[in-house]
Amino acid sequence: MEFPMFTIPVETLLQMTTIEPHEELQAQGSLVVFDRSMGNAAFVSHQWLAKHHPDPELKQLRVLQDALRHLLHKLTSVPVDPLTEIYVPTAESLPLRDFQTKPLYLWYDYFSCPQLGQSCESRSNGRSGSQLADAIDSIPAYVAECSYFLGLCPVVDCPDDGRVLGPISWAQRGWCRVERVLRELSRDGSWILIKSAECFELVGTELAFVSGAVGEGEFTLAQDRFKLAPVLKEAVRRKLLDCLASFDFESYRLHLNMQTVHLRGLNTDPVTDLVPGFEPGFGGIPDVVAEFLHQNGFRTVLDIDGAGWAPVHYAALGGRTDVIEGLLRQHADPNRRTSKDQPKVGCPVSMSALDLTMLFKHSDAARLLIAAGARMDGSMMPSMAYASISNNPEGIRILCNAGVDPHTENQINIPMLDFCSGYGSLAAVEALLAQALPGTLNLSQALWASMWCCRGGTAEMVERLVGLGADVNHQRKMRTGSALDILQVAKAKSLQHQSVEATTLAALWYHIRDMTPLMGAIITAQYEGAAALIACGARLDLRNANGWTAKGFAAGQSIPRFLKLAFEGDASECLKVYRLALAHTSVEI
Repeated sequence: MEFPMFTIPVETLLQMTTIEPHEELQAQGSLVVFDRSMGNAAFVSHQWLAKHHPDPELKQLRVLQDALRHLLHKLTSVPVDPLTEIYVPTAESLPLRDFQTKPLYLWYDYFSCPQLGQSCESRSNGRSGSQLADAIDSIPAYVAECSYFLGLCPVVDCPDDGRVLGPISWAQRGWCRVERVLRELSRDGSWILIKSAECFELVGTELAFVSGAVGEGEFTLAQDRFKLAPVLKEAVRRKLLDCLASFDFESYRLHLNMQTVHLRGLNTDPVTDLVPGFEPGFGGIPDVVAEFLHQNGFRTVLDIDGAGWAPVHYAALGGRTDVIEGLLRQHADPNRRTSKDQPKVGCPVSMSALDLTMLFKHSDAARLLIAAGARMDGSMMPSMAYASISNNPEGIRILCNAGVDPHTENQINIPMLDFCSGYGSLAAVEALLAQALPGTLNLSQALWASMWCCRGGTAEMVERLVGLGADVNHQRKMRTGSALDILQVAKAKSLQHQSVEATTLAALWYHIRDMTPLMGAIITAQYEGAAALIACGARLDLRNANGWTAKGFAAGQSIPRFLKLAFEGDASECLKVYRLALAHTSVEI
């Protein structure tokens, strides 16, 4: 570490009524330099609500305080998020015994890093010598020291700044992205998403909460993007060396080839040549392929590693068109599928190289694979599903130009538009709309899916779909013969005699019949989406097949004030939040 890891004891944080900077807290003796022998540390990742202060009105702090009380005293575990529960059924909840029985210290940037009179010079100009620069350099070490990572993402309106913050805006921030990547490069890549004082999810896979590359995130100061490049690159290098030292070759291959995603937009070269001894011209294989095989620990182009992946899959993960072309010339199969899931990067079982290029936005590699005869229909999910999930409009256009039907569904009859809306992939929605004939896509079902699927509940998604004619009060009906609905009926029956509120996914399955978008938004704690639906005329009196209303689902939840007022008959605050959330939105397609 270049700068000590200052933390604040949880007892001190819970008593706070003001937010003071690092220097003042240090002078008061409120900060502690953390060491693992002292207990556990938790890294708090959050958005600042103002340019020069993280939380002027303590909106986030109050949520954090109440959330910590809940985690420390009322829960026994944190359930996995619904999407991880779907993609990785073996994923387990996070037991809280260790969290509750050991002393806990929080790392929070405004408390832990120097704030007053510090230089913000970019490291690209050399070391500024400031303590703040040293603290920034130390962020990877801070994350590595923390047993827990908290993504503090409550829906908070900021009228003075003209915006609404929440999980989606947090995922778009460059600083928050780098903190999350650093967590994923640490020993335990899972983290806790705090949606409200009482709503938590253990995010276990990249596919469960798709954010994007650090370099493509939003930065208030442009120079911060370049300041972070060497920090992130060094973290990747250390992770790769750790994997090699521990003989964890599957993780090594993943992180080696994920560099092109992690470092995209940062104007820096990837870490290379970690495995010595490569000799060009060996075995009659093109050097680019031979070196790739050597650096990845493969002997032949047809090898399969312990994770069930072949060289062509890792080349696709990294978008290496030169390597993919060479592998294909050496008779690699473009349609070979992975034989195991890979939760570390959010990849379910049976993914093809083309699927990987769609998920990680490697368009040139995708075109190459399609030209080589890669199938686009998939086994469990078509390639377009991965383009939809990752908000990849170019990928959707590539697939449609190659003959894919924009109305295609996966094996359990989920249409691609539902994948787009469910993941909040608005640019992908626009691309799909442009490829389909007008009036041929089910917009009402897509609006419903945006709330049921946990990640699409934004004001912007609601505004776009309702504007196109989606029914804001659409109730989910069962379709005879639909594989998805057969599965839903089976799930609902299996939960009838269980504690159906045990997880969010359990509640979603159990209450799905006649569920409205607003009910889905409340169950999944997508409060910005709920406000938008109410502002657009969502009815509060509708009931699902079990007799529940949206207000019934909100009972017992710690919901924002604007929703409390709406359920009491005053929707004016929801309208304000809706308009505020739309004030600075834009979609690039």
